[in-house]
Amino acid sequence: MIFQALTNLGTKHQTFGVAHKVKMTNIVTLFTIFIAVLYSLNYIFILSDPLVAFINVLFAIGYGITLMFNKYNAHKAGKVWFFSVLMLHLVICTNIFVTNKTGFHLYFFLVPTGAFLLFELKDKVEKLFLSFIAIVLYFYCENTLNLAPLIELNDEMNHLIYQSVFFFNMLEVVFVLTLLANEIEINELKLTKQATTDSLTGIYNRHHFFEQATCDLAIANEFKRPFSVILLDFDHFKKINDKHGHHIGDLSLMETSNQIKIHCRSQDCFARIGGDEFVIALADTTLQEAKYIAERIQVSVENNLIETPIHNSFNCKVSMGVSSKIDDCSRLKDLMLKADKALYQAKEQGGNRVALAN
Repeated sequence: MIFQALTNLGTKHQTFGVAHKVKMTNIVTLFTIFIAVLYSLNYIFILSDPLVAFINVLFAIGYGITLMFNKYNAHKAGKVWFFSVLMLHLVICTNIFVTNKTGFHLYFFLVPTGAFLLFELKDKVEKLFLSFIAIVLYFYCENTLNLAPLIELNDEMNHLIYQSVFFFNMLEVVFVLTLLANEIEINELKLTKQATTDSLTGIYNRHHFFEQATCDLAIANEFKRPFSVILLDFDHFKKINDKHGHHIGDLSLMETSNQIKIHCRSQDCFARIGGDEFVIALADTTLQEAKYIAERIQVSVENNLIETPIHNSFNCKVSMGVSSKIDDCSRLKDLMLKADKALYQAKEQGGNRVALAN
């Protein structure tokens, strides 16, 4: 799709934050080109002035050059160019094409908003400078009379254009604020994911597990519902690293976590809490139900082949300890300790098995 290709210009090989700013710049540029084209059509078909329409089209092309800046990763220069073209365009519209009665200079209000949205936080000089220039030019256009405009407009047409300027101003404000809200939401989601996710396996990390599982257990205690914990640890994981290398060890962790996720329900909290140690908090799950889930996981992991680059496949084996709350004053720390003792028993019995806490 052409629109999607244009909005993604200059985002390749960029970090998330930079790519998002560049994409927003491209969208704002395309939106501005669209408005410039609409005014050009108005100059041709309604006001019958092809010269002004032609000049306006040249400005639309000027906005389009911003996309080329972004394509070649000159992102800051592209933004400076865009706002410079915009302000020059507004001055010419107000002081050459028509007069300030049309309200074209009201578009200057969008420059500070757009600059603070599209530039990086570190680009303080550019944002403040462009905003200052926009304020100065606004007052210049507001207080300057153009006694010889290229297009003589009657009061009715001036009012109509003024209304269109006000409408597009409001539309662009809503548009920019929507982009800003989306940027904040996307950044929040990204930060939340980084704070709660294990970078290797993509499942929850230790911090999020204890936070989420503590809340889930408190709810289980309050409403007298069952709650269980499965603690899982690889058997002889060091041998995998020593024999195949740490990259295959990492692959084993990722493959095994994928196998475990298959058996986790939406309400379960599955996390990596150590090097090769995983845990699952199971709300509304009795000890026997948790044991059944653990046994299915143990078989699934054992039957899953880990492929190596030299086609020397192998199986991972895991031991698991299962504990469940026995009263309404249970603490997560106690459940984890009991599951850890059961896990130790499973290891003592040869591994690759499930053991229940006493």
